[in-house]
Amino acid sequence: MQLKVEAAAQVLLGFAFCQTFGAHIPCREPSDAELESMLSRHLAPGVSLLAPMKDVLPDQDLKSCPVNVSQTSSRLQDRSASPWSYRVNEDLHRYPRRVLEAYCLCEGCLVDRQEDRSVQSEPFYQEVPVLQKSGWCEAGQYVYQPSRLQVAQFCICTFP
Repeated sequence: MQLKVEAAAQVLLGFAFCQTFGAHIPCREPSDAELESMLSRHLAPGVSLLAPMKDVLPDQDLKSCPVNVSQTSSRLQDRSASPWSYRVNEDLHRYPRRVLEAYCLCEGCLVDRQEDRSVQSEPFYQEVPVLQKSGWCEAGQYVYQPSRLQVAQFCICTFP
């Protein structure tokens, strides 16, 4: 009888400890395929944020304002009066983890082969759906919640 009481007490103490301090249940990251499937429910049909963008490569080092507009480049960002390039916006708690965003190369705009600061070069933003890691675990897997991210797409010339 004494053994049964001691065993029951150990079980109750173990239960109380888990309730008080929480039992550690391992939580895994969903696969990229699972996250892509969840994200696709928040996109227009046929759209993917992960689709490769033709001629778009992020810069390793940030570029500076060019001396003048390139009229021979095949890339719009080089021929623009408000030139831009791309960098990677990385967040390990978001899906997609890496998002390309534009950044303006000049403060002003290129006019007559020189930078004119009476006009401003500003990024044009678009809100895109992403999944943000919530920090909680459900059924052994981290939960991601739909969210919106403002992403610079290109740069335009504006009046101050």
